[in-house]
Amino acid sequence: MDMLITLLTQWRRMMLSRQAGAVRQAVLALNAEQRKQTADHTLAEIQHAARLPQPHLHGVTDSSLYRPWTPVASTAASRVRDRSIQLRQRSIAMWLAVVYHETRGATDDGLQGVHRDVLGILRELKDNKVADKTEKAWFNQAA
Repeated sequence: MDMLITLLTQWRRMMLSRQAGAVRQAVLALNAEQRKQTADHTLAEIQHAARLPQPHLHGVTDSSLYRPWTPVASTAASRVRDRSIQLRQRSIAMWLAVVYHETRGATDDGLQGVHRDVLGILRELKDNKVADKTEKAWFNQAA
C-alpha cells in the first residue's frame, strides 16, 4: 500500500510540475495591468478557499471527502492558453489557489518543490513593476 501511495504522489508531483510551467508561461505573457487583475483575482480565490473546511477541494461542485485531489487544477491548467484573456486570468487564479492549498502542508520533497513553484509564480504576479506600495500590499494581506 505504501508503494501505491508513493507512486500516486510522484505522479501528482509530475503533473503539477508540468502544469506549473504552463501557468508560469501564461503569467509571463500577461501585461502589467492584466497581472494586477490576475493577482487580485488570485488573492480572492486563495482567501475564499481558505474559508472552506478542505481548501484543496475548492472549485469542485461534486465534492467528495475521500478524494486526495480534484480535477480543478488540470482543468484550469488546460485553460491558461485560451484566447479569452478573462478565462486565462480566471484559470491562473484558480490553479494557483487550488495547488497552493493542496501543497501547502505537503511532507513529500517533490510536492514541497511544487509549492515553492507556486510561491514563485505568486511572486511574479506581485512584482508587477508598480512602484506604489499600497498596490503591493495585497500580497501581504493573505499571509
